[in-house]
Amino acid sequence: MGPNAAGFEVTKQFPAHSPQLPTKRQVQNFWERAPCDSWFTDEPPGTPAFYRNLDEHRYRIHPHLVSAVGFERTAGLRVLEVGCGCGSEAERFARAGAHYTGVDLTNAAVSITRQRFRLAGLEGHFIQGDAENLPFADNTFDLVYSHGVLHHTPDTSRAIREVHRVLSPGGRAAVMVYYRDSLNYYVNLRLIRRFRARVLKTERGIKIAGWIFKESEKNLRRHAVFIQHNPRLYMDLQQLLNRNTDGPDNPLSQVFSKESAKWMFRQFANVNTKIMFWNPYWLPVVGKVLPPSIEDWLMSKWGWHLWIYAQKGLLDFALPSEALHPEQLGINLQVSSEAALR
Repeated sequence: MGPNAAGFEVTKQFPAHSPQLPTKRQVQNFWERAPCDSWFTDEPPGTPAFYRNLDEHRYRIHPHLVSAVGFERTAGLRVLEVGCGCGSEAERFARAGAHYTGVDLTNAAVSITRQRFRLAGLEGHFIQGDAENLPFADNTFDLVYSHGVLHHTPDTSRAIREVHRVLSPGGRAAVMVYYRDSLNYYVNLRLIRRFRARVLKTERGIKIAGWIFKESEKNLRRHAVFIQHNPRLYMDLQQLLNRNTDGPDNPLSQVFSKESAKWMFRQFANVNTKIMFWNPYWLPVVGKVLPPSIEDWLMSKWGWHLWIYAQKGLLDFALPSEALHPEQLGINLQVSSEAALR
């Protein structure tokens, strides 16, 4: 399926009035029950052990995340994170000296991140709000960061326009969304997960799938319930994408190509992309024995995370911007409106 009228890719197009389109409320309810990454630890939410376990897991699974963001270059910047989750990056921004603000659709994420800051003795601002209608004035932030959030909101293009609106002239955006042209989408989701759905129809199949895919039996049994209830609907590509990205009850995920991402960011003056993140379980059995050099190559070509680095139009008196390199995040205090006016 090609780009829709807005220029971005989703696996199935739903008219705005369609009852099949997950509502913002459904998305909110799902993440209210399960803030991002919270399922990776059994420690009580809001405790030091809870945050420590989450961070250890997050940066072990995403070893390139720190270099992708460049926290150390955000000192003194007004940073907005859209979708703060459990606050892993929020804490890093604050410790680097950024003036941090986090916004999230759910009260759960806002509360968990606020508690993290309270325990760490850090300062930050937190607000529950909608990425498609950010509750901030125009030209408020020097950097807007969002990791794995905007592909879950129904109107991602509108959310990107909001990112542009709240950025100061010369400000930067660093946004990660799911990548359509990835091995996870074209092989794992469209082929392997369809095969797995057939295996999950039996008790023995559930056990075998748990061993191969390293997914919890609880999740696999939840998948089995959906398969038993309506196997044809479960095999729909959009449903496979939803249920096999962030848990079996996830109501909505979207995927984007480089071209569609650049179309969404067309208001920005400078847009670059980079592909990251590789999961060895996308290639059952052989994935765990691949050399790191091969993994890195596969990640750069067919990884699952599409990072978009973009810059809002510069102020007239700002210095000309060099090409935006993801590793540097494009942060340059000379083109930050607030820094330039000091």
